[in-house]
Amino acid sequence: MRSLYELYADDVYRFARLTLGDSTAASDVVQEVFLRAFQSWGTFRQNSSPRTWLMSIARNYMYSEFRKKRTERKWLAQNRVTESVDDSSGKVESMMMWQDALSKVQESYRQVFVLRHLQNYSVQEMVEILGWSESKVKKTDQRAITKLREIFNSNCREAIPLDAR
Repeated sequence: MRSLYELYADDVYRFARLTLGDSTAASDVVQEVFLRAFQSWGTFRQNSSPRTWLMSIARNYMYSEFRKKRTERKWLAQNRVTESVDDSSGKVESMMMWQDALSKVQESYRQVFVLRHLQNYSVQEMVEILGWSESKVKKTDQRAITKLREIFNSNCREAIPLDAR
């Protein structure tokens, strides 16, 4: 299990960091993924690579966390409690732009884009990780790219002063 951690912990972290937009949460995902992998190693059938299996665990864990957060946000909204945002990390502007754009697309687009274009998974590996058909992965990828282009184009227009247009 240690060698799996050494080989794939960075991949799981990147996937979680870019999906969640939070380094602390991404670190928690890595810990949880490897804990779950250790606990279920005996049931791993090795139909897929260990890397793909770990990414499936990460995806399923993050999906359950998204559901919890949606429920929590609904409760906070109903009870008029506001969440504070702490952005003291001082990240590079381009990373912030990517994170902002990724946060504006739906979860499935974000996951597919991160896996395919930022972590270089093949379509077949993504089929195994996401549990989707190959055509769904490809369509979702194209839709994610289109949506991200729209977001970046919109942000560029907003950044240009009106008299310069």
